[in-house]
Amino acid sequence: MTILLNSVLELLNYPSIIVFCIISFIIGSIPFGLIVTKISGHGDIRKIGSGNIGATNVLRTGNKLLALLTLLLDISKSFAFLYFVKINFILILEKELLIILYVLISILSLLGHMFSPFLFLKGGKGIATSAGILFFMNWIGASVILFVWLIVALKYKTSSLGALSASFIAPIIFWFLYKINVIENLFYVTNISILEVYLILIISILIWIKHISNIKRLISGTESKI
Repeated sequence: MTILLNSVLELLNYPSIIVFCIISFIIGSIPFGLIVTKISGHGDIRKIGSGNIGATNVLRTGNKLLALLTLLLDISKSFAFLYFVKINFILILEKELLIILYVLISILSLLGHMFSPFLFLKGGKGIATSAGILFFMNWIGASVILFVWLIVALKYKTSSLGALSASFIAPIIFWFLYKINVIENLFYVTNISILEVYLILIISILIWIKHISNIKRLISGTESKI
C-alpha cells in the first residue's frame, strides 16, 4: 500500500497528469443520454422510464439510434480518453506508473459518470463507461463479459440483471486472465496486472451499489423489461 501511495504521489509531480485526471472526471460527468434526448426533442430522459440517463433508458424513447449514440458516447468517455492518455504518456512513464495512471483515470471517469456534478451528483449506472475501461484493458476478457450480459439480458428481458451478472463475473474473468498470464501482444492483448484486477473489483462493487434499487425491484418482480 505504501509503495502504491508513493507511486501515486510520484505521478502527481507531473502537472499535466493532474490536468488529465481533472479532465477525465469532467468528461465522465457529461450526461450524454440527457443531452442527446433533449437535442433530439425527446424531452428530459430523467422523466422517462426508469429515469436513468443511460442507453437502456434512452431506448425506451423508442429511438434506437439515440440509444446507440448514447451507448457509444458513454463508452468513449473512458475508452477514447484512456487511449489519449496512453498516447501522451507511454514514452514518458515506466510501465508500472502507466498502469497506475490508467487506474486513476478509469476510476475518475466512472465516478464522474455515476456522480455527475452537472446533475447534482446523480448520474448513470456506469455500465457503458465500465465497458470502455474493460475493452481498453483487455478486449478478450471484455468480450466474454459482454457475452454474459447479452445472454442474461436477452434471456430474461432485463438489462439490469444482465449488468449485475456481467459485473459479478468480471473480476473473476480478469483474475483468471491475470493468473494464466496471456502472452503479451497476443491478438493485441497485454498482460493483466493485479492492480487492474482490483480495479475491476472496485468497478463491480460500484455498479452493484448503483443498482440497489434495481435489485429490490428484481426481488419484488417489478423490474422494467427491455
